[in-house]
Amino acid sequence: MDYAGFDLNLIVAFDALMAERHVTRAAIRIGLTQPAMSAALARLRKATGDELFVRGPKGLAPTPRAHDLIAPFRRVLETVSGALDLQTGFSRKRRARPSPSLFQIILHTGFSRR
Repeated sequence: MDYAGFDLNLIVAFDALMAERHVTRAAIRIGLTQPAMSAALARLRKATGDELFVRGPKGLAPTPRAHDLIAPFRRVLETVSGALDLQTGFSRKRRARPSPSLFQIILHTGFSRR
């Protein structure tokens, strides 16, 4: 896989899908439309060579491969978030208002590959 071309926003989408287990709710969670989230899931599936999520009686059920990706993807999100905190000099403990989602931060700072 060409990691240089991997879109970090897909990790944000994966995280939202894991949390919500529903495409539309995951899309709303990170400020996307349902079709955009479906497209992100399709790109994730292509990049990983796995379905990642399958329809189940209680929404989307993660595959074993999706479970394997949870910890590494969370570390990536925490690393990027921490790096951005260092760059801006902010401490999460000192923030009085809620911080924007990592998806919004990535879009704002240009981490997104368009």
